[in-house]
Amino acid sequence: MRRHLLYLVFFCCAILQRVAAQDPHFSQYFSSPLSFNPALTGYFEGNSRFTANIRNQWAGIGDPYTTGTVSFESKILTRIVAPNDKWGWGMLALYDQAAGGVYRGTYLSLSTGFSKGLDAEGEQSISVGVQATLARNTVDFDRISFGNQLTSGGYDLSIPSGESINNRSVHYADLNAGILYNYKDENENQLSIGASMYHILRPALSFFSAGNQSVQRRYTIHASANLRVKENDQLFFSAHLMQQAGATETVAGAAYGFGIGDADRYFYLGAWLRVKDAVYPYVGLQTDSWQAGISYDITSSDLQRKQHFTGSGEVSFLYFFNRTRGKGIPCFF
Repeated sequence: MRRHLLYLVFFCCAILQRVAAQDPHFSQYFSSPLSFNPALTGYFEGNSRFTANIRNQWAGIGDPYTTGTVSFESKILTRIVAPNDKWGWGMLALYDQAAGGVYRGTYLSLSTGFSKGLDAEGEQSISVGVQATLARNTVDFDRISFGNQLTSGGYDLSIPSGESINNRSVHYADLNAGILYNYKDENENQLSIGASMYHILRPALSFFSAGNQSVQRRYTIHASANLRVKENDQLFFSAHLMQQAGATETVAGAAYGFGIGDADRYFYLGAWLRVKDAVYPYVGLQTDSWQAGISYDITSSDLQRKQHFTGSGEVSFLYFFNRTRGKGIPCFF
C-alpha cells in the first residue's frame, strides 16, 4: 500500500511540474524539427515534408507520459525566391498526456521559415523562423488526491480536497522563434549551428485561485555535423543544450550510416547520451522518399534506481514529397 501511495504522490507532483515548468520534447529531436527550432521550417530537400513522432515514457508502470506529434511543411514562392534561398511554411499538432489522461495538453502551431544563401555556390546559408501557437492544458482534478484526502485506509477522493481550484482547463497563445547557420562543402559534408526560444510571451498557466504561474521560456542552442565516410557511408553528430525553468538538459550523440547499394539509402546505428538521465540507442533507415527511426531510453537517473522505472520508447517517421536526392540521417540542422 505504501508503495502505491508513493507512486500516486510522485505522479501528482510530476503532472503539475509538467504543466507549470517543462515542455514535452523528444529524444529524437532531430526528427521533430518544428518542435525544436522554428528556423527549420521549410529547411529540407524536396517540395513538402510530413513528420510524425510518438513517445511512450515509463510504459512498464502504466502509461504516465505519452507524447505524439504530426507536422506538415511545404515550400512557397519557389519561382520568386533566389535559387539558393528557401521559404517554407508549416503546421504542427502536438498531444501530451500524463497518468492515463489525468493531464492533457494539446498544441497547434503555424510557422514560417526563410533560409538565405550567403554565397553564389550555395555552400552557406542563414535561416530565421517564427511560430505562433495555440495551446490547451487540462487537469482532471477528480482523479488527483491531496493531503486532506489521506485517511488511515488510504486516499479517499470523496473527501473535499480543500484546494481552491480555479481552472480545470487553461488556454493560451504563444510565440516561438529561432535562427540557424548551415555550411556545406563540395563533398556534401555539412555543419549546422542554431538557437531557438520558445514561449516568448510567457503566457499565464495556473489551475489554482492563488496561483500566478506562467509558462517559462525555453532556450536551446544546438549543433550538428553530417560527414561523408568512405564512398557510400555517412557519420552524423549532434548535440544540444536546453534550459527551461531552472532545469538544464545536455544531449550529445552520433550515428553511423551504412550505405545500401548505389542509391541514397542508409541504415543507421547510433546512440545519444542525456547527461545524468539516460542513454538511448538509435536505429534508423532512410530511402529516397522516407526516413524512419526507433530509439529506447535506458534511464540511469536516481528515479530509475529507486523506483525501478523502465525506459521510454520512441518512433519517428518522415516522408518527403518530390525529393530528388538524399540528405542523410533525419537531421535538418
